[in-house]
Amino acid sequence: MRVATGVFAEQPEQVAAPFVTPRGLAERLSRLLGNQDARRGFLAILDQGIISGLSFATCSLIALATGSYGLGVAHLALILMVFMMNVQGELVTAPFTMYRNRRGGDQLAIYSGSVFLHHALLTLLGGMALWAFLILLEMGIGPAHLAGPLWVLLFAAPFCLLHSFLRHFSFACLRFQTALAMDIVAAVVQLSLLMILLFSGRLTVAAVFTVMGAASAVASLAWFAAPPVVFRFELGRLGEHWRENWGFGRWTLCSHVIGCAMTYVLPWLLRDVHGESATGQLAACGKFSALAATFVLGLAHLLTPRAVAAYAQQGIAGLRRVLAVTGLVFSITVGSFCAVTWLTGAWLMVTLFGADFVNTGEIVLILSLSVLVNSLAVLAGNGLWAVDRPQANLIGDVTAMLSTLAVALYWVDSAGALGIAYAILVGGATGAVVRGITFWIIARGLDAEVAER
Repeated sequence: MRVATGVFAEQPEQVAAPFVTPRGLAERLSRLLGNQDARRGFLAILDQGIISGLSFATCSLIALATGSYGLGVAHLALILMVFMMNVQGELVTAPFTMYRNRRGGDQLAIYSGSVFLHHALLTLLGGMALWAFLILLEMGIGPAHLAGPLWVLLFAAPFCLLHSFLRHFSFACLRFQTALAMDIVAAVVQLSLLMILLFSGRLTVAAVFTVMGAASAVASLAWFAAPPVVFRFELGRLGEHWRENWGFGRWTLCSHVIGCAMTYVLPWLLRDVHGESATGQLAACGKFSALAATFVLGLAHLLTPRAVAAYAQQGIAGLRRVLAVTGLVFSITVGSFCAVTWLTGAWLMVTLFGADFVNTGEIVLILSLSVLVNSLAVLAGNGLWAVDRPQANLIGDVTAMLSTLAVALYWVDSAGALGIAYAILVGGATGAVVRGITFWIIARGLDAEVAER
C-alpha cells in the first residue's frame, strides 16, 4: 500500500503570527491550490472516496435486498476477483509505476504496450483458474450454492479487471483526472442499475455481478475516449519487460500474498464454522471500517513516485520527514473515524445494512482500530519501497499472518465474527511493530553508508 506525501511538502520556516487574517488565509489557500502535488493529492483522495463509497453502497444494497446471508455469499465470491486484481496490481502496475520514469519516447510507448499485454495474459490465466474452481463446485467439492453467482462473475471479471488495471495505470502516469472521470462513470452506472433492480425487487447476487461488469465496461470505454496514452506493441520485447518487472513484482506479490493471506482466508474460515450470515456480518463491518482508509488509499496512489523522489533528492532524512508528517495525518483522520465509530455503536450498521446487523457495534470498532494500525504499518512499508527494499516487508508480513491465524483459530469457534476482528487487529499491530523495526534498521544502515563516503 502506498501513501502520497507531496501534498505535505515541508514549507520554509516562517515567523509565527498571533492569528491568521482572512487575507493571509486566502493567500495560503491560493498557494495550496496552485501546487501541482496538492491538486493531485486532492484528486487521488476524491477518487478513492468514490471507489470506497461505491463499494460501501453496493454492499449496503446487497444486504438490504438479500440480508446477511446474501451478503456473505457475494463477499465470498468477490474475494476471488479481488485476489485476481491484486495479483495483477503487484505483477504489472506496481513495477510499471517504479520503472516507467526510466524511459521516454518510443521506449516508454513499447514498455506501456508490454504492460497492457501482461495484463491481458494474467486476465486469461485468472479466468482459467476461476473456471477450474467452478468445475470443482459442480462436482460437489466446496459450497455448491456459489456456482450460480460465480458463473456470472466469470464473464464479468474481465471487465472489472480491465477497469482496475486502467485506473492504476493512470495513477502511475499521474493522470489523476482521467482515473477520476472513469470512476465517476462507473459509480453512476453501477448505482443507477442497482437502485433500479432494488426497487423492482430483482436485486440478487448474480444480478450485482452483471451490473458490476457492465459498469466497468462502460468506464473502460470512457478511459479510451480520453486523451490517449501512447503505447506500441512489440512482441519481441514482451519477455524482456516481463523479466524486468518480475524482478520487482515477485517481491511485492509475495509480500501481498503473505500480508493479505488472512484477508482471503478468514471469511472462508468463518463461513465453515458459523455460515454465510456470520460472513456477511464481517463483510459489512469491514466495508464500513474501510471508509476510514479512504485518505490512506487515496494518497497511496501518489506516494510511490513522490516517496522515491524524496529519497533520491534528500536521502533518508527527507524520506523520514515525509513519513513522519504522513503518520501524523493518518493518526488524526483515522483516529477521528474510530472515535465516531465508538460513539455510534451498531446504530449506523442497522440503519445502513438492516436488522441482521444489530449486534455488530464492537466488531466494526475493532476493525476500525485495525485500519488505524495498518495505516501506520503502511509508513514503514512505503519507506522500504522507496529505498528499493520491497523484500524486507516479508518479515512483518509473515509475523502478521502467523499471529492473525493463531488468534483466529483460537477465537473463531467461540466468538465468531468478533473473534476474527480481534485476530485482524492483533495481527496488524504485530506486523506494524516488526515492519517499523525493520525500516529503522535498514535506515540506520543507509545513514552509516552515507557517513562513510
